[in-house]
Amino acid sequence: MTQTDMHSSDQEDLRMLRESARTLFERAGGSGRSRKLRDADGGWDADMIRELAEAGVFGVTIPEEHGGLGMGLAAGGVIAEEVGRVIAPEPVVMTVGLSLGLLRRLCPDHAKMEQLVSGETVLAAAWQERGPNGGPAEASCRYADGKLTGGKAWVVGASGAQGFLVVAEGDNGPVLVLADAMADALSIDKRAQADGSSMGELSFSGTPAEQLAEGPAVRDALDEAISDATALAAAELVGVSDSAFEITLDYIKTREQFDKPIGSFQVIQHRAVDLNVMREVAQAGVREVLAQMDSETDPKRRASLASRAKARAATAAKKITRDAIQLHGAVGYTDEFDIGLYLNRALVLSAWLGDDAYHRRIWFEAREEEEAAQ
Repeated sequence: MTQTDMHSSDQEDLRMLRESARTLFERAGGSGRSRKLRDADGGWDADMIRELAEAGVFGVTIPEEHGGLGMGLAAGGVIAEEVGRVIAPEPVVMTVGLSLGLLRRLCPDHAKMEQLVSGETVLAAAWQERGPNGGPAEASCRYADGKLTGGKAWVVGASGAQGFLVVAEGDNGPVLVLADAMADALSIDKRAQADGSSMGELSFSGTPAEQLAEGPAVRDALDEAISDATALAAAELVGVSDSAFEITLDYIKTREQFDKPIGSFQVIQHRAVDLNVMREVAQAGVREVLAQMDSETDPKRRASLASRAKARAATAAKKITRDAIQLHGAVGYTDEFDIGLYLNRALVLSAWLGDDAYHRRIWFEAREEEEAAQ
């Protein structure tokens, strides 16, 4: 399914959702709010979480029978784009893609589902582990007798979450457990990122936790949730690119050299056109992928689609924001101009869940497999 295949009423629903989210973020202060939060402590605004929940943001992918809006991943992409446009620090993509992605597949009737959708709580997903060389390692975090031992790395939203959805190894295979952020024998090491946000390193030393699910279904649900989050991260990168381009376009129209706007110079115009083409191609590609993922049931195919979206969006976002800095000249490197904030967000978000090179390789390999099978 492509965007043009979507029913006109669905398109109208997405348009209204976009307008609602944009109005909400702009009323809250836009990118200026994000700067203030970064300068404060690098966290997010709990009141904003509740406002987003009241607008239905966290329930867009949740079926109506479980208290959501049932609008699908395409609607989640609309929200993610608006998050990217104002570089909002709230963990929207993590919540919609990973935390709710796990719960709605494994335990949709659990009380935490409703609390996440309503904005009452924030749960961070923790599944990755760091090896001795600093890179990802095989899972060694254990869950036995109701307690966790081991650690998890690169946990988005760890410093402000009320709890953690942890994928660990149990006696009968993988398990999904819920650990309270204030639980005994849990330490959280906050690690700052280039954009002012942070990731957490969790250390469990016999930390009490509640088992939510176990068995192969946990791994399957995690893989699906990662695909969702990857595609939504691509949509957020599209939003970052959109704003970075618009900010730069406004700047080259007003910044003067030799008594004329620098945007009147042909070489600048050519660069702007190239960036706009890259932005629009990435945007169209990501939106098409999100629509296709809503109707695709094969997990491998969904993962391939998500990788295609992330590869395109990350490549575009890094190119657009880096060129935007150059088109601003020396002031683009100063902190007083917002364009630098967009570059930092693009770099952090591009690396999360795999960079463009990683996802391009997955996408190409999947395409070769499909061609060989024909």
